[in-house]
Amino acid sequence: MSPKYIDIHAHLNDKQFDADRDEVLKQTNNNYVWVINIGTDSKTSQYVCEMSVKNKNCFATVGIHPTDNTEEKFDLEFYYKIATTYPKIVAIGECGLDYFRINAGDSGEKHRQKELFESHIDFAAQLKKPLMIHCREAYSDLLDILTVKKREYGDLLQGNIHCFLGDVEMAKKYLNLDFSISFTGIISWARDYDDVIRYISIDKMMAETDAPYLAPIPHRGKRCEPIFISDIVKKIALIRNENENTITKKLVQNARNFFDI
Repeated sequence: MSPKYIDIHAHLNDKQFDADRDEVLKQTNNNYVWVINIGTDSKTSQYVCEMSVKNKNCFATVGIHPTDNTEEKFDLEFYYKIATTYPKIVAIGECGLDYFRINAGDSGEKHRQKELFESHIDFAAQLKKPLMIHCREAYSDLLDILTVKKREYGDLLQGNIHCFLGDVEMAKKYLNLDFSISFTGIISWARDYDDVIRYISIDKMMAETDAPYLAPIPHRGKRCEPIFISDIVKKIALIRNENENTITKKLVQNARNFFDI
C-alpha cells in the first residue's frame, strides 16, 4: 500500500488511545495514512518499535524527550540494541531542548538537557539516521549545539525540527544546516507561521499531527488523530496558494526520502 499521507510525528502509544488504539490504527490504514510513532523514553521507544512490527503502515523513532522523563539517562547499549533489531526505526528522538518550565538560573537542568541531546546526536550520526528534534524556548542553545556538531559530522548529521514555532529568520538558520521543518495543526488557527510556510522551499517541509495533541481546525478541542493530517496538508497548500494534490504528493515524497521509507 502506497501512502496518500505520512504523519511524521504522532504518539499512538499515548494513554489517550488505550481504549480504541486498534480502531484508530485501522482508520489510518483505511485512509492510506502512514504514521511515524515517537519514542520519548526507553519504555515508549520499545512500545512504538513493537507497533511498527504489528502494523504495516507504522514506523518508529527511539530516544528520550528532554523533559518527559528527567530521571532517565541515555543508555547507549539499550538504544543500540533496539535500533539494530527493529528495521522500521527511521529516526533518533524525540530529542532536543525544552526550557519552557526552567527557571532562568537553573544552569544544572540546561546542562543535563544539552548532554542528553548531544548523546542523541552522536548516536544518530553513528547509525546514519536523522534526528527528530524537539525545541521549546531554547532555539539559540539548540542551534549552537547543532552548528558545532554539523562541523564534526557534516552530512551524517541530518534532522527535522518538529512542530516548528519560529519565524523566517529562525527557519533560515535551520535550513542553512540542511535540516527540514515540519508543521502541526497549530497552523490551522494561528497566522503567526504563514510567512514561514510561504518562505520555506517545499522540498524542506513535512507535515505532522503530534497526535493526540494540537488537533487542527475543524477538530480543535478534540483528541488529535493521524487521519487529521489531511487538514494540515490542506492548510499548507492554502497558505502557499498551491495545488493541494501537488502539495500532498510532494510532502509524502519528502517524508519517504528523508526517513528512507
